[in-house]
Amino acid sequence: MLSKVFVFFQYLKKGNSASSLMLALTQSVIAFIFLLVDFIFSKKLNQAQFGTWKQMFFIVNLMVPILSFGIPEGYKYYIAKEGKRDVFFSNAFFMFIFSGILGISFIIILNFLHAFQLVNLNEYYIVSILFPIGFIVFNLNKSLRYSYINASRVWSNTKILSLFFIPTILIILFFSTFIEEFLDYYLWIGLLIYLLIFGLPLVSLIKNLNIKISFSYFNVGEIKKMLRLGIPLYLATFIGFMVINTDKGIVSMFEDKATFAIFSVGAIEIPIFAMLSAAFSQQIYPKLVRLVNENKKEEAKELWIKTTIQVSYITYPMILILMIFAKPILFFIYSDLYGESIVLFQIYLLVGLMRNNYYGALITASGHTKYITYYSLLTLITNLVLSLILYFIYVLSCIIYGSVFSTLIIAILQLKHEGLLNMYLKKFILNKYIFILITLILISFIYYDQIFELF
Repeated sequence: MLSKVFVFFQYLKKGNSASSLMLALTQSVIAFIFLLVDFIFSKKLNQAQFGTWKQMFFIVNLMVPILSFGIPEGYKYYIAKEGKRDVFFSNAFFMFIFSGILGISFIIILNFLHAFQLVNLNEYYIVSILFPIGFIVFNLNKSLRYSYINASRVWSNTKILSLFFIPTILIILFFSTFIEEFLDYYLWIGLLIYLLIFGLPLVSLIKNLNIKISFSYFNVGEIKKMLRLGIPLYLATFIGFMVINTDKGIVSMFEDKATFAIFSVGAIEIPIFAMLSAAFSQQIYPKLVRLVNENKKEEAKELWIKTTIQVSYITYPMILILMIFAKPILFFIYSDLYGESIVLFQIYLLVGLMRNNYYGALITASGHTKYITYYSLLTLITNLVLSLILYFIYVLSCIIYGSVFSTLIIAILQLKHEGLLNMYLKKFILNKYIFILITLILISFIYYDQIFELF
């Protein structure tokens, strides 16, 4: 029996799907850790404090694309196309440090201005100095993940990350046990956990892959190459982040922190969907680059569609279950104080229907990244206009439809550009299992109250 299990796992290790699932697993554990922090904080903090924590998490995640200048995306492309991993990683490393120093310098100035009462950082005074460090460790972790994927060593990446998840979870449990004593430092605790998740494994990840970081590799030309390809993707990533968070920005600007807390609990993309999508798309990305460069675009399209179907077979049943049991799930993780978040949560689950692959992967693999920026900018404008109209004319929950529609628009535009739209409709939408799942999800959303009564 044990020998059969061993043979099964050896078989899995040879497959691309298994590698994608391993990537998804590690990213899912990260999502679980942050969900655990939310679970603890929602029970111990009042709504205004919890809103501040969610707002800080939003700010830190916003800094990641702002300060990266597209270097991780440029790095991913060029190690797949040209190799020279150590050269490109060293240059990316120095750029991350440089960007982080710029960020820290700017935030130190803001803290000085706060000390002289010229600006008001509120709860973010002093703690904000650590925000750029979160940017540095996140992007190094992300770039190393691309390195392991390109080297076909995803299992090694998974093992190392798994080892370092354990002390992070133990630290969370320690703080949760003595949370009353540390309650005044809840922002510091949340930020510390963020730094531990992405920062603790870095040295081991670098050593295990035998990456050499040397200033002798520093080359302005290589940096320009990464920036030239990465900046359009950087702009697209930043715009994409703004698209999906436009509603939160509007609510944060016009509503109080208690309302923002309620909104942010419901208006959340389930991380597992994006993480599964990213895991599978990152796994096939080097192959897409090679196929496109060899002018085998039809093979690249088939690979993309096949991967999209695989991811959807995993995520769509999850969306259906979450849609049906949205109320008990939210009440368990948070509390019944967040009852107004249920409908927001369900609307955001619809966004998950498009989180089944990287739409625009073939454009990126072709190196035509400027088009990703154009489409993203158009979507941002559309989302902003729709969200503001829905916010001021209709109820608060309707604002989220701006994100749903804008996500759908950019996906259609990119599929059309790649010549994938017809194939997508025929081989994906009309796939009988996919079609049934989409239909059940929409029925569960529209008739939620009646369905929930049955349970």
